[in-house]
Amino acid sequence: MGKLRPILLAALFWVLLCPASPVAAADRLTATPDQLRALYVQRLVKYVAWPDGAGPAPGQPFVIAAMDPARLRPYFPIPGTGEGLEFRLVQWPARCDVLVLVGASRREAAAIIKRVADKPVLTITQAPAGPALGAVINFYMQGGRLKIEVSLEAARRAGLSISSRLLQLARVHGGGAHE
Repeated sequence: MGKLRPILLAALFWVLLCPASPVAAADRLTATPDQLRALYVQRLVKYVAWPDGAGPAPGQPFVIAAMDPARLRPYFPIPGTGEGLEFRLVQWPARCDVLVLVGASRREAAAIIKRVADKPVLTITQAPAGPALGAVINFYMQGGRLKIEVSLEAARRAGLSISSRLLQLARVHGGGAHE
């Protein structure tokens, strides 16, 4: 099982985050940081469970609030097209299911996270201090790749449950590495 686990984790990572059709090496596309963040957000919500009465109602879109939603909007499916999960991007401050604080200063992010810390909101940052500030998910770069760090304590405070499948791919803040 020791040799099989890394192979299974790599296969799961590939299925979760790679395009459906294979692409030849010469035809590979490069993605902008905003494209990657938008893709991750769309995938991450599938592995988070909101408490009863929170999160989107059945058939309703996930409300994604961002400091600058215009940067992410081009990379989300157009609402009403029937392309899987639905998303509605809004400007923070707003009632939301997911809050993307990429680009916020440390001070600003800390104040906003404190404001929503006990609410069922999936907070996402991309800053070395993100987990320490109380963000549930933090993006970080390692070896030229965008990776995920999860704070189980922040998720617990928000009443969110993180899937073990996601935790296998993420670095757990304050709890060791799962890669």
